[in-house]
Amino acid sequence: MIARLIFIVFAVNFPVFAHEGKLSLSLLNAELKKNYAFFERSLNQSAMKIDNSSGKIFFDENGITINVLTPFEENYRIEGGMIEIHDLFLDQKQVINVEQANNFFLNILVEGIDEDNSSYKVNIVDDEIIEIMSIDQKTLVSFSFFKNRLELIRYTDSIGVEHGIELRPL
Repeated sequence: MIARLIFIVFAVNFPVFAHEGKLSLSLLNAELKKNYAFFERSLNQSAMKIDNSSGKIFFDENGITINVLTPFEENYRIEGGMIEIHDLFLDQKQVINVEQANNFFLNILVEGIDEDNSSYKVNIVDDEIIEIMSIDQKTLVSFSFFKNRLELIRYTDSIGVEHGIELRPL
């Protein structure tokens, strides 16, 4: 009798349990719009140097604000197709067009992920990783999840520097 009850409870709830472990693009897009503290490690293999930075990322209805706290204080504001870069130490500001930056990772961050986008392919590797590969296969961005929470973003930029960005929700 107890075994039958356990079987019925499991059978009724199995779709719920199965859904909890499944990654989806809607989950990734929702996670990409949350506020985070971040710690980034970047490896420049040609210089054999590892750099670290940390800060916070804030999303609002108009855009994204990235406050880099270490090693140098910098603020980035992405809004309306423009990026404002403010070096707090030197008190200098610069504004560039997002398209001029020509940065695959930045485009994903700003626009979100669309499975039907013709400029990249989406691969849901397993219940923990979603990969986005540019159509020319030169750029791969990997999003790692733990219990349906985005925890790590990995990518290599256009000059060959490998980035690992650990995220902690604020």
